[in-house]
Amino acid sequence: MTTALATPAINPIVRWAFALLVFSIPFEFPERSFPIEIPTITAAVFLLTTPLALRACYARRPAALVWFLVYLYAFAVSAVWNARHAAATDVNNANYGAEVTKLFALLLQAVLVFWAAYNLFQSPRIARLTVVVLALAGTIRALLPVVGIARTTHAIWGGGERVTALGQNANNSAMILAAGFVVLLGLQYGAERPLLRPRWLVAPILALLGLSVVDTGSRGGIVALGAGLLPFMFSGARTLWLVVRNAVIAALAIGLVIFAAYRSDAVRRRFTESVESGALAGRERIYPSVLQMSRERPLIGWGPVNNKYELGLRLNERIFRRRDAHNLVLEVLSSTGLAGTIPFLAGLGLCCVGAWQARRGPHGILPLALLLVVVAANMSGNWIASKLLWLVLAYGLASMRYRGKDASGLPPPAAVLAGRPTPGRASDRAFREGWRSR
Repeated sequence: MTTALATPAINPIVRWAFALLVFSIPFEFPERSFPIEIPTITAAVFLLTTPLALRACYARRPAALVWFLVYLYAFAVSAVWNARHAAATDVNNANYGAEVTKLFALLLQAVLVFWAAYNLFQSPRIARLTVVVLALAGTIRALLPVVGIARTTHAIWGGGERVTALGQNANNSAMILAAGFVVLLGLQYGAERPLLRPRWLVAPILALLGLSVVDTGSRGGIVALGAGLLPFMFSGARTLWLVVRNAVIAALAIGLVIFAAYRSDAVRRRFTESVESGALAGRERIYPSVLQMSRERPLIGWGPVNNKYELGLRLNERIFRRRDAHNLVLEVLSSTGLAGTIPFLAGLGLCCVGAWQARRGPHGILPLALLLVVVAANMSGNWIASKLLWLVLAYGLASMRYRGKDASGLPPPAAVLAGRPTPGRASDRAFREGWRSR
């Protein structure tokens, strides 16, 4: 039997910096003169504190991390190789080197956050506190437009508007709010121990988050929310009553979201256009063009950033000279080719396997449901540098180690009393000592 690595006590400064990073995720503020996003700043602060707890943050190096580092290497190789003939970028008078360096720095930061978060998430208690903070932050963010603080609207052609806050992208907002909805539902009905009792107390907050997703007008966000709710219908809980209860609650939540979307003229019109005419806000033109680009340069792609300008030229864009692939996989494929896509998907796949295996653990179906939300959202958008994406990947991968522990991270009492070896006992003892030191 392999013995788990003992995890040392975690410095409280590191814990609070990590909580600040998670809390800041819903509060991106793009329309500012300062060019760096708030989650990027808080992630930098968190990473700067990790030397205070190096072993606690970086002792474990999962296979998924290795694959993501290989992807970063392919990113760098593709960037250097395509720098010699980044014609599309040059035509638009863009600074190829500066833009690529900025994107690489963001991705490197995201991977480092993934690595540190994976290690911190070895404690189910820290993981639980993290998703609680995410749900709290999402709730506060959903309240902002309701109370009229930093409310942002975008008019839709044909009538109606999309509502966000702080000038955020509506699709990104929908992904974050949908994640908050799924976290709250999972904590109440998918985990061993509910966040609040009685469980129905969260119903008004769930309604707020669900309506906020619909108000963004994001079709991808609504679909992502539905994808995150589906696992609750097939949660495989320990008793038949729990299986039926979770399935009914998930079906009710999906039904209410569909009803709210149908009642919204703007959302109903957008879905109707998609079904009747195939209109996908330009994606119906983007996807074939990106696939054609990938066929032309299958090995190392068109280079990061340059692929976006090349796509803009092919679409004959007059306003948006630089167009995004609006799909995570197509973005990786067009920018780094198979050299970057294969390792990236390998790392992503390992995280999905971890979340799947964790469904019998103390966090239940939540890691898988949350992973489905962000993956589904990234099928109609590209948030590859989003801290939410990488934190959810780390959570899914780490959560498979929770089996045999309760929500506090301790092994089952029966196993301890019987003297049976438990793989995580040394690690759990260290974590208990670390939390006592607060």
